[in-house]
Amino acid sequence: PALRRLPDGSLVAGVRLHDGEVRTAICAVDVARGRLHELVALPSGGDCSYPGLVWHDDRLLVSYYSSHEGRSCVYLAEVALSPAAARSA
Repeated sequence: PALRRLPDGSLVAGVRLHDGEVRTAICAVDVARGRLHELVALPSGGDCSYPGLVWHDDRLLVSYYSSHEGRSCVYLAEVALSPAAARSA
């Protein structure tokens, strides 16, 4: 997993979830409750994970790998994510 503090102080995590469907996802971190809340699932599946997170120009850039298209490839996703969304999740 990877953590990134957003400009408003909230935390997001890039993680591999496997609660039935395996995927790489961006989650809000609820520090007080010790919980994650899934905000967005990235196109992924099978062997996937190792996200890298960068906040730039009011968006979250996520690099990760996945084998959902048949072979393992590296992807870059641009996630429009309001810091308030991560805080209120």
